[in-house]
Amino acid sequence: MNSFLRDIDREKGKMQGDIDNLLRHYEKLAGFVQQYTQATTTEWARLAVNHPSALLLIVETTGIVDETGYYAYGGEVEPIRFTAYHLTSETIVLDQLIHPTHSYDVRGFEYHGLRLSDIEDKPLLSAAWPTIQDTLENHHIIIFGADYARKALLSVPFSAYALDSAFCLHDKCKEYYNEFYNLSLEQILSYQGIDRKRDELRNSQDRIVILAQVLRNLAAGMTKQDQESEDSNELDEHPF
Repeated sequence: MNSFLRDIDREKGKMQGDIDNLLRHYEKLAGFVQQYTQATTTEWARLAVNHPSALLLIVETTGIVDETGYYAYGGEVEPIRFTAYHLTSETIVLDQLIHPTHSYDVRGFEYHGLRLSDIEDKPLLSAAWPTIQDTLENHHIIIFGADYARKALLSVPFSAYALDSAFCLHDKCKEYYNEFYNLSLEQILSYQGIDRKRDELRNSQDRIVILAQVLRNLAAGMTKQDQESEDSNELDEHPF
């Protein structure tokens, strides 16, 4: 019996050793993957901030409510403001307020700082769209929360697919900081040493300038705690 127990203990020891080795290999592999992801995100950001056709875009939205004030269309949203920033010239090239096409009121003041009274005299998206489309055409579009912006455009058929090729800055930040759940803009700003709170950035003109800084910090290889990584090799041209 004692011999049998010793054999079991020996096998348990071997199994534990195999598990420990596996965990060490996993941690090393995870580290390599994270380094690669950070490097490729930095390369992408460098291309973006230096590309003459790159635009940052914010699409402010409101939930669609009916005349009684209840949410309509199953909680869908629609656009009420488009703000675009040209990265290489560092200028806002578009800031268009939009009167809701479907909604009878404007919701989400805590995010975008707009009320119905601010946009009552503004054009519907159908009237403003040619100008917006001209601004966005032939540009690489980068949006913080691209999927949400695409969802907003679905409410207006003629613009539904305009942002299909847009890059999502939020997703890039999630990959870079290896945080795929609940990574807020405020957390990203904190990681980069930017002393601004989300409720201070309701105005999209202010927020888009900060988002441009976030992108430049990624291009500089800035990691958490405001530490900069070593510069990687310069890239050949391209397309991000």
